[in-house]
Amino acid sequence: MGDEFSLEDALIVLRRRALYFLVPAVALAVAAVAVVMLLPARYTAQGVILVESAQIPTDLVRSMISSYAQERIRMIEQRVMTRDKLLQIADKYAIFPKDTGLSATERVLKMRARLKVGLITTAASNPQRDGTIAFTISYTDRSPDIAFQVANEFMSMFLTEDVRARTSGASNTTEFFEQEVQRLAQAVDAIEDKIAAFKAANAQALPEYLKMHMDLLDRATRDMSANEATIASLDEEIRFLETQLATYFAGATTQGGPAAEISRLKTELAQLRSVYKDAHPNVRGIRQQIAALEAQLRPSKDIQNLQSELKTARDDLKTAKETSPDGDPQIAAKSAAIDELQRKLSDLVSREASAGGGDFMSAQLQGRIAVAQSRREQLVDQMDESRKTMADLKSRIERTPEVERELQALTRDYDNVYKEYQEVQDKQQQAQLAENLEDNQKAEKFSILEPAQRPEEPSSPERVKLSILGVFAAFAAGAAAATGVEFLSPTIRGRHHLTGIAGAHPIAVIPNFRREPVRRAGSRRAAPTSHPPGLEPDQASAA
Repeated sequence: MGDEFSLEDALIVLRRRALYFLVPAVALAVAAVAVVMLLPARYTAQGVILVESAQIPTDLVRSMISSYAQERIRMIEQRVMTRDKLLQIADKYAIFPKDTGLSATERVLKMRARLKVGLITTAASNPQRDGTIAFTISYTDRSPDIAFQVANEFMSMFLTEDVRARTSGASNTTEFFEQEVQRLAQAVDAIEDKIAAFKAANAQALPEYLKMHMDLLDRATRDMSANEATIASLDEEIRFLETQLATYFAGATTQGGPAAEISRLKTELAQLRSVYKDAHPNVRGIRQQIAALEAQLRPSKDIQNLQSELKTARDDLKTAKETSPDGDPQIAAKSAAIDELQRKLSDLVSREASAGGGDFMSAQLQGRIAVAQSRREQLVDQMDESRKTMADLKSRIERTPEVERELQALTRDYDNVYKEYQEVQDKQQQAQLAENLEDNQKAEKFSILEPAQRPEEPSSPERVKLSILGVFAAFAAGAAAATGVEFLSPTIRGRHHLTGIAGAHPIAVIPNFRREPVRRAGSRRAAPTSHPPGLEPDQASAA
């Protein structure tokens, strides 16, 4: 093709098909310019919103909003460009007249196509930011007023949505941590109640009382040994006093007195009974004397009454200890009453002995025996109490390891929950600070750097550029039309074409000869033009 069609051939074709080139080129150029001039003008209003950094350092108060500015801008863009909001703005500013017949979906699509959000970024030196320092919001419409109003409306919506999203996010975070704090506080209270109930149920075997219980057991053991030794000593004393009293009654220790007289009378009674019967007046008289002397040797009625009361009081104390709980005031009252009766008995024996009534030696011995017996019974009761105390202390000591293990498990759960509670409480305070930061607009925020202005000149179409492109397209169409006609016409386009058809180069090329016009006086005649047969007038002939 390159060999058959050269620049020379193109010029030949252009001269021959000039009309086919000029007509469509001029017509299309005029039409293109006319169409460009008739295109409706569109106006674009654009504003700039600045992404301001936080006014308070994040080291002091950290914001709860962790997303980058670019991400937030895109999220807000999707929220602003919802179907309902776009239709509300379209109706508010009458962007689409009613006679257009556009459906709601078509209006939404057109609104989205006209609204543009562009990011202004720079190299991010702070890893907490993505390099977005500002963004633009533009809206395009045939009316400059509508473009200006709608662009500012969208800017206001962006700012409002950003504030709402940030405050809502911070508020939701604070509310979440408040709920968590309440939940963990209830969990802490529940475990504290469990620990308190467990300690109350096992108060006698708590590990913190183990040393005290062991000390009490050791002291009770020592008291038990001391009481046993004291009881053994009292038993020996009682036996000694009873021996002395029996010896005294037998008259072995005194030369006179009731005891010796009783011994003499008993000897005489034995002699009389060997001779007389029991009903004999002498026998009866001696018996009456012996009974009178024995009554004189016995303790007084007051001492006997006190001894009886003391025995009854001891029985009551024993019953109270068996039926009443430890620490009952009745037990202490009964113990005090026994001590008081023992004191009275000692005082009464001392008074009767010092008064000289009756037999002093017999009263003294019987009083000492009564006091020793009372002391012994008291010590026996104390030993019984000591045995119970020791058994109880041993039981507490044996239970302490198990109680300690269960208490440690409860304490461990409490420590874990309380630690979590403190951590969540700290986070709640941080969230509250972050919410206050957002409410006071001290965190990173959007602010209008440059509001949208009413456009003075249309932003589209660019008529000059479009006109130039239309002219170029028209000339290209004209060239295409001329070329098409040329290729469809069965003519030889030049020597190269001829060489291609003949398969050989021409010997010579005879140019066109045009006859010069012969000028005669009063007339002008053009000479005929001749050219080789079979060639067009503008083509060269090949010999």
